[in-house]
Amino acid sequence: MSEDRNRFVPREQVWWLHPVPIFVGLNGLTGIAAYLAGPDVYLKMWRTPKYFNGFTVLLTAAVIIAFSAGVWMVLARQSGSSSKLEWRGTISFSQTLLLFNISFWICILAYVVWLGIGLSRGLGLSALKAVFIGGEEVYSLRTFLQTVPGVTTCTQVGIAAMVLGCLIGAGGRWDKVRRKLAILLFLALVRALIYSERLAFLELAIPFLVLRLAEPGVWTNNRPLRTLIRVAPLLGPVAVYVIFTSFEYVRSWSIYYRSRESSLFLFGFWRLVGYYVTSLNNTSFLLSRWHHALAAPYFSLRFLWEFPGLNVLIKDVFSWVPLDYGRFMGLLEFGANPEFNNWGGLLAPVVDFGVLGGLAYWVFMGLVTGYLYSLYLRQHPLGMCLYPVVYLTLTEIPRYLYWSEGRAFPALAYLLLSAFLLLRSATAYSSSEPSELPAQ
Repeated sequence: MSEDRNRFVPREQVWWLHPVPIFVGLNGLTGIAAYLAGPDVYLKMWRTPKYFNGFTVLLTAAVIIAFSAGVWMVLARQSGSSSKLEWRGTISFSQTLLLFNISFWICILAYVVWLGIGLSRGLGLSALKAVFIGGEEVYSLRTFLQTVPGVTTCTQVGIAAMVLGCLIGAGGRWDKVRRKLAILLFLALVRALIYSERLAFLELAIPFLVLRLAEPGVWTNNRPLRTLIRVAPLLGPVAVYVIFTSFEYVRSWSIYYRSRESSLFLFGFWRLVGYYVTSLNNTSFLLSRWHHALAAPYFSLRFLWEFPGLNVLIKDVFSWVPLDYGRFMGLLEFGANPEFNNWGGLLAPVVDFGVLGGLAYWVFMGLVTGYLYSLYLRQHPLGMCLYPVVYLTLTEIPRYLYWSEGRAFPALAYLLLSAFLLLRSATAYSSSEPSELPAQ
């Protein structure tokens, strides 16, 4: 065995990392809340009419069943044969480290260029100070730090760096990546504060969590930590509420709502619930608006409509699609509330392809997700690279389809390429030796 190898070690599974519980739990609770909230609650709390009705309740249930069925179809085929399906190849630590370093420096360079553009537009200390003390200057930061196609997109390669860095760390070489991963998390936290973009932090934190819990011995030998991890879904909503309200204090409370609302904590609760409920309601609004499907993957493959150059061709090919971001916001202005502008991910494929097409989409994505999850359990490089981003998508589906967005494309493309290169250079499958993680 070469020095730049280290062994995979089997580990206990975390039940809520399975795709079905997170998908059913989040979307089921969102659907229940959206249905039980009366029209007066929608108007009072979120200033939008209620469009989520009995038909969309049944459609929500059908989508949840379709996705779950797809996942279970894959996993059922592999039950009882896990010993034969273990990944037993070995992959190079040096190559994994090279891929990690390339992705890290692409991300850092993109942040540097983005900051330089912001400074050239007039970004100064007064605007940055407003992030911590509040004030309308917070929103001026968006003017200075407007996204730049090809530049800000490259910052998303940091997600790939986080995944690859965790794979290296799982092999016992955290010393090679710890500082760089901390830098990425810090930059994402600053971005979340300055740019009012909480997702920028979650994009790194969730893949880190998914892979950290896959690391052998990191929690199975610690009984209190093991218990805490198992009940995390019960404590998670409280943590999400606290973090969300803290960010919302800077983002909107201190500027607009302090004089209108009596309690920051009630404001944070209703706004958090609103982000999820109105997303599903917005998709229901689109379904009520159009009686025919778009017959185009507008929501299901959003990155095609955002990819520079390619988007021109896509808009020509699907010229009949009566929608873009500006028109979508106009629709919300007309019939909903543009302040809550997420279009919802669960029913979005139904808007694209109709009921049967939407259900077929979710069965297919269930098959893909179940397959990647099975590879993740076997610690196969493809599953370890891609499943963390897929799991991130599962946590965001009540709001929108993360895996179809332009911001997800750079990370998914880089991770897919990385998995291909690592598999190509891996040693041959061996039935007599345990498999290995990329470590020295």
